[in-house]
Amino acid sequence: MKTLGLIAVLAVSAVMAANAVSVDTIEPPTEHNAHWYLYADSHVRCDREGLNVYGSNDCASLRYIGQPINLCGYDGVLMRIDYFQVTADEGDYCELYLGDDDDHYTLVHTFEDTDGHAYVSLMLDDYYGTRDLQIFFVWVSDLSGVDKGFRMFSIEICGVLWGEGEYTNVFTWGSPDDVTGHQTLDVSEMGGTMVCLAFEYGTEVDQQRWWAIDNVELTADGESILPLQAGGCGVEDFSSGGWHQDRHGLPGEWEIDTDHVTGDMSGENWQCDSAAHPGWRYQAETLSPWFRVGSADTVTCEFDTWFSPMDTGDYASFGCYCPDYYQMFFEAFHDLGDWYASEDGTNVVETSWGAIKASF
Repeated sequence: MKTLGLIAVLAVSAVMAANAVSVDTIEPPTEHNAHWYLYADSHVRCDREGLNVYGSNDCASLRYIGQPINLCGYDGVLMRIDYFQVTADEGDYCELYLGDDDDHYTLVHTFEDTDGHAYVSLMLDDYYGTRDLQIFFVWVSDLSGVDKGFRMFSIEICGVLWGEGEYTNVFTWGSPDDVTGHQTLDVSEMGGTMVCLAFEYGTEVDQQRWWAIDNVELTADGESILPLQAGGCGVEDFSSGGWHQDRHGLPGEWEIDTDHVTGDMSGENWQCDSAAHPGWRYQAETLSPWFRVGSADTVTCEFDTWFSPMDTGDYASFGCYCPDYYQMFFEAFHDLGDWYASEDGTNVVETSWGAIKASF
């Protein structure tokens, strides 16, 4: 009777297990359930050979070891990654770390789950001038399961230069204008791309006055996105230096705090005049750091200004550049010759009850 009772219990357990989890999705345990490998000569994966699996405990890394990626010589750098990720829960994820010439790595991005292909675009502001960019991906799972894991189809790194690309003018003030105070402009046309702001002042004749700007802020759906000279994003008050400038072969320049009266504009500000050559015709443009707006619905630029023309052909213009891209690195994963894969994890105990429990 005891033997028959035990058989009945096992039979019921088998039925419950069949209802709880599909047997063909439970892979035999190994030391490293998920690992990085090339799939179908088209992309790299970190999963269990493309299968949905449960009960995984992994820390698998993929590190770039190819020819040095040199970011020198560019004023802005953009990294694009084409990927796909499906995890079992929030304990499973893939992270991207970047390092500089001193092999100091920093977490730059944690990938989100997708239903299919997705793209992530990252501005590498902290890595300008790096001569040997380090790239390091880490997949982590915490016993809940690999699911479909992480797949990466391509990596592209592009550089851009100040003042190059397509220029879009937002407004131009002419010599009849005398504009001061706080300005708020809708620049939503900047959305979805990489741009830099441009303020230009000049004259067509030999007499001119000056233009001052201060407290420049760019917001996307209410969030400040303008990179600051002092680091981070927010309101540029020009207290730690100016932006890049192009004099177009003529005298005149942008400077901090010249001798011009700026009314209610308090503190340090960024002013353009004829500099060391009073009375000369000139043209000078100042350019912000490159930044990426993203998919914002509303983009707004605000700044304080004092425009003092002399009715002699003076003009002040504000616009933005959409850059020409120079490709520095591209990887479509035809092989893994430039990458080093490392897997680490712990054994997963293979038991019927363990498989059933992991499926919940």
